[in-house]
Amino acid sequence: MIRSLMIACAASALIAPAYGETLDEAVAAAVESNPSLAAQRARLNATREQLPQARADLLPQLSASASAGRTDDDFGTDENWSAGLSASQLLFSGGGALASVRQARANIAGAIADYDAAEQQLILDVAAAYAGVRQAQAVLAARETTVSNLTEQLRYAEAQFNAGLVTRTDVAQSQARLAQARTNFVQAQGQYSAAVEAYIRLVGHPPAELGAPPTAAGLPASLEDALAVAVRENPGLLSAQAAEKSADAAVDVATSNFFPNVALTAGANRSGDFEDGTDDFSSDSVGIRLSWQLFTGGSNLSRNRQSRALRSAARFDVAATQRSVREQVTTAWTGLQSAQAAVVSAREQVETAELAYRGIRLEQETGLRSTIDVLIQEDDLLNARLALAAAERDLVVAERQLLATMGVLAENAPRP
Repeated sequence: MIRSLMIACAASALIAPAYGETLDEAVAAAVESNPSLAAQRARLNATREQLPQARADLLPQLSASASAGRTDDDFGTDENWSAGLSASQLLFSGGGALASVRQARANIAGAIADYDAAEQQLILDVAAAYAGVRQAQAVLAARETTVSNLTEQLRYAEAQFNAGLVTRTDVAQSQARLAQARTNFVQAQGQYSAAVEAYIRLVGHPPAELGAPPTAAGLPASLEDALAVAVRENPGLLSAQAAEKSADAAVDVATSNFFPNVALTAGANRSGDFEDGTDDFSSDSVGIRLSWQLFTGGSNLSRNRQSRALRSAARFDVAATQRSVREQVTTAWTGLQSAQAAVVSAREQVETAELAYRGIRLEQETGLRSTIDVLIQEDDLLNARLALAAAERDLVVAERQLLATMGVLAENAPRP
């Protein structure tokens, strides 16, 4: 059974590229090809178009028109044509046009912050998937080693039983532990397959041989440094601040409805008869156009109150986000400290468990230890290896989680 499982693992590994892959390479591939990030990038590009649209109201407007027709009546047939050209330039809009430009700039800043947040979340997810594959590989290797050790232990117990040195209980204990180890190995293979699929979903291709990721660059020296950077760079906070600026500009847009619009206008019109060229007519005009909404049934007042309420909500959102960012950074900092300590402890645990296992095996051969002692120590060694795999994975994620909450994870990420 174990041999067939090993063959299946080897076959699944063959679908991965033959070359090794670093975490930076995986991140670059994900940033280039991930469809979710591409969709966010498209939304950012769409939002950028708000600025030229808002600026257009401040620029001259030019339009042309032309028509031709034929009229049949009791007096005969009349075929005529007309053409016109008109231009206008906004002179005063109560500040609404300028406020629309400010609002567009704020919306773009918010969209950039949202894109940065999506990019950093993708990088964090890729790091977690990368470390998850390595953890799954380590777990699979540890459980394979356990199956091998328990298989050897079962042979030893059977030989000792045949020699009359141990009882049937010792053999049964070894058989039970081996059966459980084989079951756990099958489950570990399923977990590895799931980790590979998560990696493919994010990066776009199966993992190659993954090297140990280096310590993340740019980690802060203290919690105070991390908080100071987060205030400036956290994309969630920047997005909330941009939303506040947009809401503030929206108030000015709504207030401008109480003022008149003044524009400079000019036009030129030509008309004539197709049959009688002497009947052509032309006119030119230049003037000032003023429009003012005197009564709107209360809609302008309502929109003004609405925009002010939304501005108040945006300000509260900024305050809430500031508190949330502080909590996230503090939690991430604490998590990193715990993850670093856990790796050190887990490595020491593996070293001592391996030493103890070798010692107990030697003592078993000299009759100083029973079969159950060896089985218990084998289980301790397995748990130590699994704990180390989990701790190393958690450290990779914790480093990048802290950088993500600070808002600088993408700064050191490779670009496609």
